Amino acid sequence: MLFVRDRQVCAYCGGRFMVRDLSRDHVVPVSRGGKDAWTNAVTACRSCNTRKGGRSPEQAGMPLLYVPYVPNRHEHFILRNRRILADQMEYLLAGVPKTSRLHAREARRA
Repeated sequence: MLFVRDRQVCAYCGGRFMVRDLSRDHVVPVSRGGKDAWTNAVTACRSCNTRKGGRSPEQAGMPLLYVPYVPNRHEHFILRNRRILADQMEYLLAGVPKTSRLHAREARRA
């Protein structure tokens, strides 16, 4: 669900990758007290994740290109990738904040 939330875009280099080439990165590493939470996790390509290592983005000189966020319940349902009928999707998208990256994803599908 994280990769879908972030539209398979690396938070560090901005590249769009296949799922097999992505990994989850903790912005503040768990080894340094970071939490395993939506607001501390981003999608990273394997190269950037390796380069960043166990450092913060600031320490690694790799600023985040987007801010991680907690999906609301409507977004969460969409992210779970269930079969959603068109009228159900319309209802769910109405409950998704206008700033959500999911709106851009659905616009591309139309």
